[in-house]
Amino acid sequence: KIEPKMFFANERTFLHWLHYAVVLSSIAAGVLSMSEVPGEEWRQWYAMALLPISLAFCLYALHIFLWRQDQIKNRIPARWDDPMGPLILGSVVVAVLAINFFTQLYALAKA
Repeated sequence: KIEPKMFFANERTFLHWLHYAVVLSSIAAGVLSMSEVPGEEWRQWYAMALLPISLAFCLYALHIFLWRQDQIKNRIPARWDDPMGPLILGSVVVAVLAINFFTQLYALAKA
Protein backbone atom coordinates (compact mmCIF):
# COMPACT_ATOMS: atom_id res chain seq x y z
CA LYS A 1 0.00 0.00 0.00
CA ILE A 2 1.24 3.46 -0.89
CA GLU A 3 0.76 6.06 1.80
CA PRO A 4 -0.90 9.30 0.62
CA LYS A 5 1.50 11.28 2.79
CA MET A 6 4.32 10.27 0.45
CA PHE A 7 2.58 11.98 -2.47
CA PHE A 8 1.90 15.05 -0.35
CA ALA A 9 5.50 15.19 0.86
CA ASN A 10 6.66 15.06 -2.75
CA GLU A 11 4.32 17.90 -3.71
CA ARG A 12 5.34 19.92 -0.67
CA THR A 13 9.02 19.57 -1.58
CA PHE A 14 8.23 20.62 -5.15
CA LEU A 15 6.40 23.71 -3.91
CA HIS A 16 9.30 24.64 -1.61
CA TRP A 17 11.74 24.51 -4.52
CA LEU A 18 9.39 26.58 -6.67
CA HIS A 19 9.11 29.10 -3.84
CA TYR A 20 12.90 29.55 -3.84
CA ALA A 21 12.86 29.96 -7.62
CA VAL A 22 10.14 32.63 -7.45
CA VAL A 23 12.02 34.53 -4.72
CA LEU A 24 15.23 34.43 -6.75
CA SER A 25 13.50 35.58 -9.94
CA SER A 26 11.76 38.37 -7.99
CA ILE A 27 15.14 39.56 -6.74
CA ALA A 28 16.46 39.44 -10.31
CA ALA A 29 13.44 41.38 -11.59
CA GLY A 30 13.89 43.99 -8.87
CA VAL A 31 17.56 44.41 -9.71
CA LEU A 32 16.70 44.58 -13.41
CA SER A 33 14.10 47.28 -12.81
CA MET A 34 16.73 49.42 -11.06
CA SER A 35 19.30 48.94 -13.81
CA GLU A 36 18.29 52.03 -15.77
CA VAL A 37 20.67 54.21 -13.74
CA PRO A 38 23.52 55.47 -15.97
CA GLY A 39 26.85 53.97 -14.97
CA GLU A 40 25.22 51.01 -13.25
CA GLU A 41 25.19 48.59 -16.19
CA TRP A 42 26.54 45.82 -13.94
CA ARG A 43 23.04 45.47 -12.51
CA GLN A 44 21.71 44.21 -15.83
CA TRP A 45 24.44 41.57 -15.98
CA TYR A 46 23.75 40.58 -12.39
CA ALA A 47 20.00 40.23 -12.99
CA MET A 48 20.58 38.33 -16.20
CA ALA A 49 22.83 35.93 -14.31
CA LEU A 50 20.16 35.33 -11.65
CA LEU A 51 17.27 34.70 -14.04
CA PRO A 52 18.70 31.51 -15.62
CA ILE A 53 19.56 30.25 -12.15
CA SER A 54 15.94 30.67 -11.06
CA LEU A 55 14.84 28.86 -14.22
CA ALA A 56 17.28 26.07 -13.33
CA PHE A 57 15.66 25.88 -9.88
CA CYS A 58 12.25 25.42 -11.55
CA LEU A 59 13.50 22.76 -13.95
CA TYR A 60 15.34 20.94 -11.17
CA ALA A 61 12.21 20.98 -9.00
CA LEU A 62 10.08 19.60 -11.83
CA HIS A 63 12.63 16.91 -12.66
CA ILE A 64 12.91 15.72 -9.05
CA PHE A 65 9.13 15.86 -8.55
CA LEU A 66 8.46 13.69 -11.61
CA TRP A 67 11.30 11.32 -10.75
CA ARG A 68 10.06 10.84 -7.17
CA GLN A 69 6.49 10.45 -8.37
CA ASP A 70 7.62 7.66 -10.67
CA GLN A 71 9.55 6.05 -7.81
CA ILE A 72 6.46 6.17 -5.59
CA LYS A 73 4.11 4.80 -8.26
CA ASN A 74 6.40 1.92 -9.15
CA ARG A 75 7.26 1.25 -5.49
CA ILE A 76 10.97 1.23 -6.18
CA PRO A 77 12.88 0.76 -2.91
CA ALA A 78 15.74 3.17 -3.47
CA ARG A 79 17.03 6.48 -2.19
CA TRP A 80 14.70 9.30 -3.12
CA ASP A 81 17.02 12.16 -2.38
CA ASP A 82 19.47 13.96 -4.61
CA PRO A 83 22.41 15.28 -2.59
CA MET A 84 24.20 16.87 -5.57
CA GLY A 85 21.37 18.99 -7.01
CA PRO A 86 20.94 21.42 -4.11
CA LEU A 87 24.71 21.60 -3.67
CA ILE A 88 25.24 22.58 -7.30
CA LEU A 89 22.38 25.12 -7.37
CA GLY A 90 23.46 26.63 -4.06
CA SER A 91 27.07 26.86 -5.20
CA VAL A 92 26.06 28.68 -8.37
CA VAL A 93 23.98 31.20 -6.38
CA VAL A 94 26.86 31.77 -3.94
CA ALA A 95 29.28 32.19 -6.86
CA VAL A 96 27.07 34.84 -8.50
CA LEU A 97 26.67 36.67 -5.18
CA ALA A 98 30.42 36.51 -4.51
CA ILE A 99 31.25 37.83 -7.98
CA ASN A 100 28.82 40.70 -7.43
CA PHE A 101 30.28 41.44 -4.00
CA PHE A 102 33.89 41.47 -5.14
CA THR A 103 33.05 43.49 -8.25
CA GLN A 104 31.43 46.15 -6.09
CA LEU A 105 34.30 46.03 -3.59
CA TYR A 106 36.77 46.55 -6.44
CA ALA A 107 34.70 49.47 -7.77
CA LEU A 108 34.68 51.09 -4.32
CA ALA A 109 38.43 50.63 -3.88
CA LYS A 110 39.06 52.04 -7.36
CA ALA A 111 36.94 55.15 -6.76
